[in-house]
Amino acid sequence: MSPGEIHSLTATRALRAIGAGDLTAAELLAACRARIATRDETIGAFARLETTESIPLLGALAGVPVAIKDIVDTAGLGTEYGSQVFAGHVPTADADCVKRLRAAGAVILGKTVTTEFAHVTPKATCNPRDPARTPGGSSSGSAAAVADFMAPLAIGTQTGGSVIRPASFCGTFGFKSSIGRTDTRGIHELARSLDTVGWFARSAGDLRLMASVLLDPPRTPAPRRARPRLACLTTPYDSQAEASAREARDKVCRQLSGVADIVPVTLPAAYGELNALHRRIVSVEAARAFDAYEKRSPDRLSPLLREFIALGHANEKGYAAALTEADAARRIFDADIAHFDAFVLPAAPGEAPVGLGSTGEATFSLFLSLLGPPCATLPAATGPAGMPIGVQFVGARGRDEELLDLVGWAAENLGLATD
Repeated sequence: MSPGEIHSLTATRALRAIGAGDLTAAELLAACRARIATRDETIGAFARLETTESIPLLGALAGVPVAIKDIVDTAGLGTEYGSQVFAGHVPTADADCVKRLRAAGAVILGKTVTTEFAHVTPKATCNPRDPARTPGGSSSGSAAAVADFMAPLAIGTQTGGSVIRPASFCGTFGFKSSIGRTDTRGIHELARSLDTVGWFARSAGDLRLMASVLLDPPRTPAPRRARPRLACLTTPYDSQAEASAREARDKVCRQLSGVADIVPVTLPAAYGELNALHRRIVSVEAARAFDAYEKRSPDRLSPLLREFIALGHANEKGYAAALTEADAARRIFDADIAHFDAFVLPAAPGEAPVGLGSTGEATFSLFLSLLGPPCATLPAATGPAGMPIGVQFVGARGRDEELLDLVGWAAENLGLATD
């Protein structure tokens, strides 16, 4: 197997090749590092690399390289949270998700570039499909590393749209877990009540592989019905989507109509208020998380973050009422999705925008991050500029395994990578 073939393997296929004796874990790691050495000067996916040569031989991910978003603590490996405030910071302990990965035999490949504290101020990472375009954020480097074959798997986080959108822009599979199904200890908070762990991969099977390590507690998915019932979703935000994003959703629903019951569903107008509610809650929790940094080192925070902190202070009085409103919205969502195996909708407003000064809009993720269900991006279409467009599948809260099983089924029926 040539080095060019090795770096392009999914984790599932790499593990199969290692088990068959056609590949060693050392060769897999070397191929990923060679790809990084060749490509990352252009892409800028990694903030720093791990140099360890220790390769575990046991576990669900034995020997598989995994890239870690630089908002996530890694013992002995610099973690700066995308901020000048923590320049040179080296944690002494791993985040819970990193502990789980190491226990499963994963090799930590390095730390991927994130926006400042996983908020909106971008770094220099570019989209591997077109370096003039954004890869999305805040999990910019993680999405780019997987899309450009530097890593088979990468950890991200999502508070707004930080996994689902970059996966769509870069053309990878992406998964955001339900609130409460992954442990966020050791991850610098942005908004404590909404922060979640997610991951990027190049196949549906690899999403499930990571889930087997990271979801807590692990659960066996309920049997999938022979003909899944899918809601082809029109949202109050559809007017903000490019035609290509809506067409991608419709195309997926058409392609699956022979094997699933597709029901056109229009969300009530009240859902159109949830993106603003998300912003109010996140602003308050972010202000609480970053207030000490602003007081101590305001010059090390970006103007955008300082403005957001000020907004959070202004929204503080309405915070308790906003949480009550969010809880009510979640109960409505639970009732609405109970009739379906998944909602199908755009993952992003369209193709990745040109320019690196913004990470793009999280329009089709904010309200879902507020509601808290599992969400997945499937790289299902291409836009008019030849850039990827993802389609989002959303499941019931806490039913992550069922959604991932459905994503595998959908990938198979759509002709996408399954392993």
